[in-house]
Amino acid sequence: MELNESIYIMLMLLAHLIRGAGTFTFEDKTKMIKFVGYLINNTNMPLLDSNTSNSSSDQTCKTNHSNTPCIN
Repeated sequence: MELNESIYIMLMLLAHLIRGAGTFTFEDKTKMIKFVGYLINNTNMPLLDSNTSNSSSDQTCKTNHSNTPCIN
């Protein structure tokens, strides 16, 4: 997933959180945190990898989306 796509999804989640303030259970909040972690792990950030040999640009080849957290 590209950086701009991740930022867009994060902003949509933030808008959802602002509209539903005070209506989320603890379980909903933990699902959201897991989803944010999933986004961070599966986002290509080539600008951050300029000094390391481990490049996240190859990350899309090995990403398994079968365990994608579901928020609902």
